[in-house]
Amino acid sequence: MRYSGQCHCGKVKASFETQKTPAELGVRTCQCVFCRRHGAVNISDPEGQIVIDAAPDDLVRYRFALKTADFLICRQCGVYVAAVMGEGAKTCSTINIIGLRMEDFLDIEEAAMDYDAETTQDRIARRYTKWTPTMFTDAELAASNFGPH
Repeated sequence: MRYSGQCHCGKVKASFETQKTPAELGVRTCQCVFCRRHGAVNISDPEGQIVIDAAPDDLVRYRFALKTADFLICRQCGVYVAAVMGEGAKTCSTINIIGLRMEDFLDIEEAAMDYDAETTQDRIARRYTKWTPTMFTDAELAASNFGPH
């Protein structure tokens, strides 16, 4: 199954491919201040694939706290789209279904997740295990290093 969405202005688009239904995947609400302020609700599937279609100039890359991922925000409309970590073939992400307006996931009950007790290494390991392999349509972004740092 393939699900697609875009930020409010349409400059940043994403597609998410998975063999699981929205109900099987579930959705998560990270309890960190950044995610709560953005109303983020995220999905990922380590067996799926995410493709992010954006030009580098259309994104703001924001790092905070442990600085282990880049949070991608549309430069035009300010929508938080995804958190991305890694580089090259080892790039993975979780996407914000609210920011991307992925309708098929909007009625799924949200599971609150609190990652504050994780060490930096535990957080990185969890993300590589749980997040979705990710590609970019833009060559410059595809060659980027998204951490961890």
